[in-house]
Formats: sequence, C-alpha cells, structure tokens
Amino acid sequence: MSNIILEVKDLKQHFKINRKFTVKAVNGVSFEIQAGKTFGLVGESGSGKSTIGRSIIRLYNPTGGEVLFNGENISGKLNSTQNTLLRTKMQMIFQDPMACLNPRKKVLDAVAEGLDIHKLYSTSSERNEKVYNILERVGLSKEHANRYPHQFSGGQRQRVGIARALIMDPDLIIADEAISALDVSIQAQVVNLMKKIQSETNTSFLFIAHDLSMVKYISDYIGVLHLGHIVEMGSTEEIFKNPIHPYTKSLLSAIPSPNPKMEQKRTSITYDYNSSGIDYSKGSKKLIDGTHFVLATDQELDEWAN
Repeated sequence: MSNIILEVKDLKQHFKINRKFTVKAVNGVSFEIQAGKTFGLVGESGSGKSTIGRSIIRLYNPTGGEVLFNGENISGKLNSTQNTLLRTKMQMIFQDPMACLNPRKKVLDAVAEGLDIHKLYSTSSERNEKVYNILERVGLSKEHANRYPHQFSGGQRQRVGIARALIMDPDLIIADEAISALDVSIQAQVVNLMKKIQSETNTSFLFIAHDLSMVKYISDYIGVLHLGHIVEMGSTEEIFKNPIHPYTKSLLSAIPSPNPKMEQKRTSITYDYNSSGIDYSKGSKKLIDGTHFVLATDQELDEWAN
C-alpha cells in the first residue's frame, strides 16, 4: 500500500440545480494511482472526467467519499499541513492553455506563481533560475520567459502550463484534456514530453482524455467512465485486448484506423444506456482477471461473456 500515492474511495460530486433537481456528475467512483504510474480516465464529453480531477484537487468540494493523497485525507476540511501538501505536491494541467494563463503576466511570473505563494526561494535570482531551468526542461528557452502568452503557439503555451506544474516538484499531476486543443503532431510532442518527465522524476499522472489511442500510449491503467460511474477498469493491455462492458466496446470500435483498407471494414458498435437495460446503480464491481474490474450484475456479466 505504500506504493499508492492517490486513493479515491466512493467519490461523489453532485450539483444542486434547484430544489427538485440535482445533477449527479460523479456517483461513487473509486480507483488508485501508484507512484510513478499513469492512470488514464476516458469517456465521452459530460461523463464526469474533468469533475473528478477538479474534485480531487479541491477546485470543487466533494459531496461524498474520500480522497487519500500521500496517506492524508484531503476530501474534508483541510488543516494547514494538508493544504500545503495539496497545493505543492499535486498540480493540474488544464485543457485550454490560453484560458489558464493570465494574459497580463509574463511567462516568468506565471510559472513562478507557485514559488511566490509558498516562498520556495531565497533570492529573486534563485527564483528566476528555477524558472529558466524548468522552461528548458519542457523544450522552451530562457528568452521565452519575458514573453506574454499571446506570443506563443498552442503547443508552446501548453508547455508553459506543464512547466508551471512541474516547478513545484509535484508527486501527482492531473492532466485534464491537456492535449485535446492541440494539433496531432503537437499532441505527440507533449505526450512524449510528459513520458520523459515521468521517467526522470517518477511523477504520477492522472491523464484525463477522450482520445483512446493517446491514452493507450501513455497510460499504465485505464478507467472507463460513463454517466459518473467507472464501468470498467484494468491495465491498458486488458482493456484493449479484452473489453467486457458494452460501453467500452463501443468506445474502442470508434477508434479510426490509419490503414485505409482496415478503416473500410471497421464497424462502430452503438451503445445507448437508456435502451440497453443496464442499471449502473444496481451493478457492483466484478473482478475479471487480476486488476480488471467491470461494473455489472451477475446476469449482465453472463450475457456479455456469451
């Protein structure tokens, strides 16, 4: 258990719209992330992926459940020690690299903001040197530090966002659709950069995305999310080679093939929850193989197996 850096237990995030209606964006999600590993969270838009990331890092206050980070419960009211741990050792890379950067701040000040808040330097020259070093690490140069966000391309801005997260030397980085706004060639560069950083620093990643091909490349484990429930979870190899849940099968069938002949033969599997007869609230986690879990009743599991 000492290798587990993040443990999410029955996390719930509900949003009350009015007296009669509450949106259950996340409804009983549980998973673990090991030190130095990447957990990929995939699902369609609106499934609750970003909400989970924001609840873990406490941009939202969780409605229910527990979040344990480095052995500390960070899901309730935080004391000063827990707050410092959360704000320094857990960082987030946001989806829109332009919206998350202050247009009036130079990159030097944007990246150093965490250092300023937590007083993690002795002199201004030490502060600047830390920023220059981290910019070079993510493929930018010292000269970029005095530019403003609008002077960068999308890929460069995302690198600034990664640098801002890395400068705090975090144990866990939540990458919330960090590559979805980028061109395909730039996506590959950013993902390779994240893999390189992980191998050098042993940082863990919660990689939130809807691009399964990219998730397959970067993730050690995958959780498939639908309507606020993790319907299937396992190692990357297990999920791609032996998908059990109909929703997982439909996601995998939608991945386009680069081979034109294979693409002509590919048939997408449709999945509609309302007409499927599946009730997530009645299902329970069924162990398939090792760490491969599926949310289902015994009867549903028998049907899918056949």
